[in-house]
Amino acid sequence: MDALDFRILASLDADARRSFADLARELNVSQPTIADRVRRLEDRGILKGSMLCLDHARLGYPVSAFVRIRTNDALKRGLVDTARKMPQIVELVCVTGEDCMIARVLARSVEDLANVIDRLTPFGSTSTSVVLGTYISQRNPISVQAESSLASREPAPRAAARAARVATRK
Repeated sequence: MDALDFRILASLDADARRSFADLARELNVSQPTIADRVRRLEDRGILKGSMLCLDHARLGYPVSAFVRIRTNDALKRGLVDTARKMPQIVELVCVTGEDCMIARVLARSVEDLANVIDRLTPFGSTSTSVVLGTYISQRNPISVQAESSLASREPAPRAAARAARVATRK
């Protein structure tokens, strides 16, 4: 990957719906170059499509929590199968440490969260942390790196104006 690939990824991260023509104008390259670069990033498995970012609270899922689960090897498959069938579990990761897995849960209410936990406890002990606020939303390290790089090269007033524009888009 070269600097142009990183710039393409950073631009798409800000708005994945942008057209190749728009990207080409912004990055000062031809539209076929953008199309070819994006295709190569997809072929290499670096770019895996675009992602829809939803406001879960506005969709009726205002409760967000992380449920840590301690289980044993005999129960893991059943845990994964059960979690896969629960729409409230939007992510389940295997981790090191005392816990075996962590589930990211989006629930309609505290009672809904309690129901999710009740369905997970047959597979092991759980410990739940309810999210009170988010200081840094899910992000890509390349975009953070690109922002830092741009800020260090721009004069202070331009860097501040750019940061303000980026903050209003997210």
